[in-house]
Amino acid sequence: MPLFQHRLISVLKLIRRRFWLAATTWPSRQDGILIIQLLGLYALVSTPVALLSDLTTLELAQLTWQQQGLIMLRVFLFPALIEEGFWRVLLLPHKTERVSDRRRWLIGLPSLILFVAMHPLNGLTLYTDAESTFTNPFFLSLTTLLGLMCMVSYWRSGSWWVPTIIHWVIVAAWLLVFGGYGQLHAS
Repeated sequence: MPLFQHRLISVLKLIRRRFWLAATTWPSRQDGILIIQLLGLYALVSTPVALLSDLTTLELAQLTWQQQGLIMLRVFLFPALIEEGFWRVLLLPHKTERVSDRRRWLIGLPSLILFVAMHPLNGLTLYTDAESTFTNPFFLSLTTLLGLMCMVSYWRSGSWWVPTIIHWVIVAAWLLVFGGYGQLHAS
């Protein structure tokens, strides 16, 4: 078998293993505590930044319960589940992989930078209604914090579900409770 095919098969096996392990590693009680701690930390840091920079207001989205439910489902699937599958599960070593902490960070930091950079790129191309939000330096700083928290939570838990829950709760809360929906749909 040619070297290229051998390496490709090895990479595909690694990817399959990462997704399998991450998807079948259910959050433990300690992971639940970690989720609560990280959400609390995020709220503590993001609230003053978001309020002072006009990224957020205490404004409930004027939507029906059905619309809110659909938004929560959509946000769970994308960005939370799909982005965490790509930026964490696919690109980062699973906690069962023998990788030094130094190497984890050498892999993790470029992934984090790309995760953050994807937001303004998305705002400039695919989701132009969000351009002013997705290019806002305060938004990007909070996106960096979110990505860092999701990365660390994935490393600690080995579960796809832990960073997905964190990502989902933060985005859904911003959209439905803190004015994000109105901000992204102000036309």
